[in-house]
Amino acid sequence: MARPRKSRWVESEPNVTFFKPKDIPLRGLEQVVVSVDELEALRLADYLGMNQEDVAQGLNVSRPTVTRMLARAHQAIADALVHGKAIKIEGGEYQIAKERFYCQTCAHTWITPAGETPPPLCPQCQGKAIQPLERNTT
Repeated sequence: MARPRKSRWVESEPNVTFFKPKDIPLRGLEQVVVSVDELEALRLADYLGMNQEDVAQGLNVSRPTVTRMLARAHQAIADALVHGKAIKIEGGEYQIAKERFYCQTCAHTWITPAGETPPPLCPQCQGKAIQPLERNTT
């Protein structure tokens, strides 16, 4: 029996969920789907420039899972761009991460799901100098 999928942590729901080529009606276009959690992996890795290990921590998954998520998202987006398809963002196994923490010892940051108390030690260096951060809404 396969292990159930782990819920990924994403910072927020996407504001825009469709992209399409200009001047072509949506009803006449094929669509590719990028899941919300794959979009979050793209945001962290490609937009923010984080390495895959840090992306994995941010999403609460393993690094090989991040590699697979990024490969699927890159393939879907390339297919849409090369073949003039619409990109639809929907679905995935995710929950909204609400709390962001910072370690003053090693400068590591991480997020936890809503309502979960932070660990007493930094997951990176095991330091005790942990403080909450404001969520970045930009």
